[in-house]
Amino acid sequence: MAVKDFRSGDALEGAVLLLRKFEVRNAKNNSTYADMTLADKSGEIAAKYWDLPEDKRAFEIGQPVRINAAVELYREKPQLRITDLTIPDKGEVDMSGLVDCAPYPPQTMYDEIVAAVSGIGNKDIRKITLAILDESKDKLMYYPAGKSFHHAIRSGLLYHTYTMMLAARAMCGIYDNLDSGLLYAGVALHDIGKLDELNGEESGVAESYSMEGKLLGHISIGVKKVHETGLMLGSDPESMILLEHMILSHHFEPEYGSPVKPMFPEAEMLHHLDLIDSRMDQFRKTEEETPEKGFSDNVWILDKRNVYNHAMKTEDN
Repeated sequence: MAVKDFRSGDALEGAVLLLRKFEVRNAKNNSTYADMTLADKSGEIAAKYWDLPEDKRAFEIGQPVRINAAVELYREKPQLRITDLTIPDKGEVDMSGLVDCAPYPPQTMYDEIVAAVSGIGNKDIRKITLAILDESKDKLMYYPAGKSFHHAIRSGLLYHTYTMMLAARAMCGIYDNLDSGLLYAGVALHDIGKLDELNGEESGVAESYSMEGKLLGHISIGVKKVHETGLMLGSDPESMILLEHMILSHHFEPEYGSPVKPMFPEAEMLHHLDLIDSRMDQFRKTEEETPEKGFSDNVWILDKRNVYNHAMKTEDN
């Protein structure tokens, strides 16, 4: 049963929800209780765990929890009275029911990206990129690509990188002046700094930026990561600079964080692939939220344009 369908009188046994808030407080009678917010992808609901046991006072925000509870009304709104709260095994939880997730398994996407990078001919670029991917793997499994826009879903950063890699392969088959290895490495690493820019939870939600993210931004963080990894591996300096330039220039404009514009074809292609992929994701998301044959409100990330949902994909050709 989804949160939006909870009604007063419902009894929940073993329901798995996402923990969005958990605060231990003292009641007027000096007993201890937990003031909570639980959620799935359909919505949120307030919850109270009265007479909180000692062993139920340390839970991490963003983790799935298994509950037994009764649905009650409080100020005319449904609220949960929790009677038991545990942490389920990771293998038992279907995250797609709790948050929006990428449409492909994270491990599958990661393996495809690594396979493309493993075929890079330049050994320095290949080693730098594989080393960073390996170091970043755990976070890549769940990190979003943004807070609210641009693949802001569980495994969204990996999904964004994966679809860009598919597009990069196609473009390399059209434009024979592109060095595929350099482009693949740029795709794999262009947003890697977001793993440190955002405070991401294992649920795939990022509600804030880190101190490093606010002061440096993901472009500078990514360049730093490439430089440090290259030095550690004893890489060719020019190979390091080429990768650093791709990260630095992929937003193109200074107001969007790029201090330089692309100065070789792979960097130019990376910029356009990134722009296309982020905009197509926003078009998809906006179409899903817009009635058929209707227009959306102004979409900020699409330069405040309205999106028209023509719904042609639902019609016979």
